[in-house]
Amino acid sequence: MADIEQKSGGLFKRANPESLLVPGEQIVEQAVISSPGIYWKSIGVFVFAVIVSLLVFELGVLLAVTAVIMFAYATIKKEILMLVLTDKRMFFRYGILQIDVVDIRFSKIESVELERMPPGYLMGYSNVVIMGTGQRYVVIPYVANGPEIRQAYNRLTLVDDERGGEE
Repeated sequence: MADIEQKSGGLFKRANPESLLVPGEQIVEQAVISSPGIYWKSIGVFVFAVIVSLLVFELGVLLAVTAVIMFAYATIKKEILMLVLTDKRMFFRYGILQIDVVDIRFSKIESVELERMPPGYLMGYSNVVIMGTGQRYVVIPYVANGPEIRQAYNRLTLVDDERGGEE
């Protein structure tokens, strides 16, 4: 059991995508999680807590504690989130209480979409939505280089389509 824990690197250790590659596989693009994007809500609540504490101290303290918890949650989430595009497949990791690691070959991906809300436009991030065949879809939030990942995926799959979809 100790060997397994040592190899995994702990619960929230950032994964090394190179360790997940098969021989002959290369990373094409890797998601960068936007720090301003993932922390903006907790910072906003903290600023609001400071303002409220001038009027009602106890409520301000409660909001400040909430902001600290939100910041810790965002930090854990940033360490867990992973999206990697290789020349053969796409794999990603997401979740907090249940951490899922999903590996999808290009033939099983229907589309890669980007969702951008106003905060995303302002802070330069988007949510990458991967639609798989069947009912499977996954959202990886706060990706700073979402357009690059989508373009790289399109380049790889269009090259695959031109070759006749052989894998």
